[in-house]
Amino acid sequence: MNKPPYQELCQLLEEARKRSRDYRSDCVFFASQFQRQFAEYLGVSQDRTSFEPLGGMREGDGPVQVQEALQLDEDTYWHVGLRLQLESEKAKDTILFHVRFKRMGDKPKDLYVVNLFGHEDFEVAEPSPTALRPIFAALHESLRRHYQDGLRLFLDKRGQNLHMPFSAARQGEIAGDR
Repeated sequence: MNKPPYQELCQLLEEARKRSRDYRSDCVFFASQFQRQFAEYLGVSQDRTSFEPLGGMREGDGPVQVQEALQLDEDTYWHVGLRLQLESEKAKDTILFHVRFKRMGDKPKDLYVVNLFGHEDFEVAEPSPTALRPIFAALHESLRRHYQDGLRLFLDKRGQNLHMPFSAARQGEIAGDR
């Protein structure tokens, strides 16, 4: 017996809701693995990295769970802020990365596309250390250049050559003027 159109629509709604929840769950898992693997790649404890929404947080609020930080945008990508805290004997700093990613395909042949710096796309089949290594190497290189060459490039008005912006305010933060 055929279902009435209304019942068919209700069933389709339930199925769509389950697919949406499953998709979000997969992406939350990907983001949490990304954070964990990034900390391992850097050789630091995971508490040196945290998530935050890109809309920003009020100072002192602290990190949030990945589920609270992830935002699905109209561009079909998930957007999340990943904060890295650096601290040595004489200096400390915090850097916020804008990570943008989405899952494409149908399981089990999913492919994640991770976009860094607004123009570099990386494709990974799974959030494993081997698959994520090129992304982490690009983040590491950008950080290295930020600290090593940022001030010089900023002063030479060639700061656009950096993936991570360097500014007068940033110079003050690094110098400890905050």
